[in-house]
Amino acid sequence: MIVSRLTAIIGPDSSIPTHPTVTPEQLLKEADRCVKCGLCLPHCPTYLVLENEADSPRGRISLIQALARGELRKDPSLENHLSRCLSCRACESVCPSGVRYGELIDGGRALINKEHHGSPLWRRLFDQLSDRNRLARWSSLHNLLRRLGLTRLASLVPSETLRRLIAFGRYLPSKGNTLVGLHASKQPTGRLVQLFTGCVGSQTEQTLIMQALSLLTRLGYAVEIPQSQVCCGALHRHNGYPDDADRLLEENRRQTEISRADCLITLATACQLELDEHLKTKLPIKDLTAFLLDLPEETLPRLLPLKKKVIVHSPCSSHNDRSQDLLQRIPSLEITNFPEEGICCGAAGSYLLTQPKLSAALGEWKTAYLRASQADILITSNTGCALQFRQLIRQMDLEMEVMHPVELFAQQLETRA
Repeated sequence: MIVSRLTAIIGPDSSIPTHPTVTPEQLLKEADRCVKCGLCLPHCPTYLVLENEADSPRGRISLIQALARGELRKDPSLENHLSRCLSCRACESVCPSGVRYGELIDGGRALINKEHHGSPLWRRLFDQLSDRNRLARWSSLHNLLRRLGLTRLASLVPSETLRRLIAFGRYLPSKGNTLVGLHASKQPTGRLVQLFTGCVGSQTEQTLIMQALSLLTRLGYAVEIPQSQVCCGALHRHNGYPDDADRLLEENRRQTEISRADCLITLATACQLELDEHLKTKLPIKDLTAFLLDLPEETLPRLLPLKKKVIVHSPCSSHNDRSQDLLQRIPSLEITNFPEEGICCGAAGSYLLTQPKLSAALGEWKTAYLRASQADILITSNTGCALQFRQLIRQMDLEMEVMHPVELFAQQLETRA
């Protein structure tokens, strides 16, 4: 029964994709702007952990240049150095030459996949993670294995894709819900917004989604979550499958073009960044925190005081994190920043699964700050970061909640409609 459930969920092998042209000339033009000054080194998480020049931004740029010139061919060492990059882009903010490193690392991975056909296993893994309906079924399967006491036996499954997906099930709720459809406003204002719930977030952040729906409908907005909405594409783009990312973006663009919504609202910073940089749509795109802060203050409900301490984590994918601005509206709340914000927590989208050891090592760096903070709540607006911190907090046996800023904001509403 379990084997048949696995086969039904993952489906048949996908054919190896074609990729849009990522020319060596395009990569070299951008890579040649790097002067190899090394100012990026102390800001690169993998270089700080591994102390290997090939795992630094300038080292990876040198590898991409050699690959683009035909001086290097794909081998496990080259692929490892490029795949270990978190795509946090901390190096971009300190680069005196303004090198667009994010484009280079994505392009380098795409060039490897284009010339050497990539890895069908990894592509299938990303296809599973980016499909919210399949994730809901993985949640159901993992719950079945847990009830039968077979989760440890799952490590014996021969397929690495299946093993990793079964392991990922521990992050999913016991019962998934896609929450798609039109959610009516509680006031007849005629205003409509579209809510982008993402793929993994649609399953792991369901409390946040329900709080967002309740808050927006209370403020007079009808909210649509289209059945045709799909993953933003970031998982595929950052792992060297830009054609798959663009296909997903096109599916999202089509459904936004026929929408009457005034705005597309995101909940996760990684989705916000991908849509900001790549989605061509008529709708303005805003994360929910910024959307709320841009409303006239008198239109927002009053908030109950909360005598607790929160520590705020700003994700790498957030270029203008306004979490603190929103939280400051909650009376009596004590707010502190997470130190070392320039160092990635190790979540980085699919990194939790593709590089589990490095992800755990980077997460370990955060544990001392978590314990020392003595905070009641950790605030982060990124789905992957939330998964990473929840796992760390469980391992440390701390009594600390992990919440999106909007979750805490909605929790403190003075009255509920």
